[in-house]
Amino acid sequence: MTSKVKLLKDESGQSMVLFALLFVVICGMAAFAIDIGRVSMEKEKLQNAVDAAALAGAQDLPSVSTAEGTALSYAEQNGMLASETTATAHYNGNSNKIEVVCTRNVDYTFARVLGLSSVSISTRAVAEKTGINSGPFTYSAFSGSPSSTLLINGSGINIGGSVHSNYNLMVNGSSMVIGGSAEAVSSLNLNGSIINVGGTCQGSAIYIYGSSISIGNKNYTAAPSIEMPDFSAFIQTDAKDAGQFYSGNKFFNGSKINVTSPIYVNGDLTVNGSEFTGNGIIVASGNITFNGSNIKNSSSDAVCFYSTNGNIMINGSYIELDGIVYAPNGSIMMNGSYQTINGRVIGNTLNFNGSYITINSSKSDLNCLPKTTVALVE
Repeated sequence: MTSKVKLLKDESGQSMVLFALLFVVICGMAAFAIDIGRVSMEKEKLQNAVDAAALAGAQDLPSVSTAEGTALSYAEQNGMLASETTATAHYNGNSNKIEVVCTRNVDYTFARVLGLSSVSISTRAVAEKTGINSGPFTYSAFSGSPSSTLLINGSGINIGGSVHSNYNLMVNGSSMVIGGSAEAVSSLNLNGSIINVGGTCQGSAIYIYGSSISIGNKNYTAAPSIEMPDFSAFIQTDAKDAGQFYSGNKFFNGSKINVTSPIYVNGDLTVNGSEFTGNGIIVASGNITFNGSNIKNSSSDAVCFYSTNGNIMINGSYIELDGIVYAPNGSIMMNGSYQTINGRVIGNTLNFNGSYITINSSKSDLNCLPKTTVALVE
């Protein structure tokens, strides 16, 4: 009997030890599942905050004090304490860059049983302010895709300025004019009859087949690859401030739309025969579709129609737009005849399907663009 009692006491003691060990293991697992997860969420929140602060501060460059003050103010609005945040304008000696860093201690809960009380996390962002009336916006037609051929098919197509493709450029048809240069990072192909390129034809390879094809000079070197900027973030902010932010799909039907203040549509935009006034920008996160005929801006006005992640489709005949059509991550499709863009067509890919398409660019159509843009670079 005595031995049985002793055995039970020994087993009870062993159970307590096993339970204690098991408790430590469970707490350790909870530490990884809960504490580390919470730290990860906190770091993501801080990263979003420093991104926003850096972008906001960059808009006030090159003024050091104003840019740093704006960045710190935005950081505080997004839940960061002044003691946790530093902003450094003219970052690395560049008057167009600002760095924002946030460092915060996060207390552990379950990991304390493992001897861990807290962890220090740090996030940073560097934003740069640059002009945007350059790069792709110096061309009348621009294709930014590094793997899709810019294909211009049809007849009676007249492009007043220069054309650039970050891959191949192929022109097929008749009675076609490119008033400026024709550039390709890879090969350049001209096929057809009565094709006139007023400037230089440039590409790593140049092929010309047909009759009555007139060009300026030939340059057998690859044209430079050119990036397309994203300046939608601060357009969205300005649109909200102006009360012209729309959540969901938006339709403009036969009315006069003033774009002196920017318009932002968080969805698809469809334009049916509307007239636009002012020099400004309309941004849609989704697709932009033009339907009908005689879609035109008022005289001397220009509008940038900017799809951040979708496609732009111009459907119909006798359409006239004054300004810039911009789809850096999508396709621009011109489907119809007698379509005129008094401005520029700039997209990841371009598709010209029709006849008598005219693109006339001038310095005045750049008035619809912001003078500068800001973007995260680190």
